[in-house]
Amino acid sequence: MAMAEQDFPLEIRDPELDADELACRVRESVAQRRAEGAYGPDVKAIGPNSLKRGPGGELPGDYTGLQQSLAELLGQGHLAEPDFTSRVPVIGGLIVLVRRLWNWMSTKWYVRPLVEQQSAVNVQTAQLLGELLQGLEIDGQRLSELEARVAMLEARLEVRAGE
Repeated sequence: MAMAEQDFPLEIRDPELDADELACRVRESVAQRRAEGAYGPDVKAIGPNSLKRGPGGELPGDYTGLQQSLAELLGQGHLAEPDFTSRVPVIGGLIVLVRRLWNWMSTKWYVRPLVEQQSAVNVQTAQLLGELLQGLEIDGQRLSELEARVAMLEARLEVRAGE
């Protein structure tokens, strides 16, 4: 079995094509395009910090802080009507009663639906953020797997270039 058949996952059955020459041409073309800047800026330099490699080359996969913030957000999603209190001695109970009656007459029937609507939006937002966090974790795993695969393929190309 020729070296080209071992290194590449595809089989070239055309006897007029030389797999080694084809691989060499692809490497040269990629090197030339990279030198010309055809592939754009280095994504490792411009990407978000959450996707940049640590000193050991690992991706930050610890989303504990985000998960904790999300849990707090979910816990605070439902808004509650304030309970009226008063620190005024003797007539404090009367002040609380007047506030409750005024709230019931003037705002409760108007504000309560708005509070419930906002609470629903808060909960939906927190749930969506949870789904996005799960997607981020999955994408981080996929990115690590793809980078490992690219490194393996680049190593193969370097071995073949040295032959």
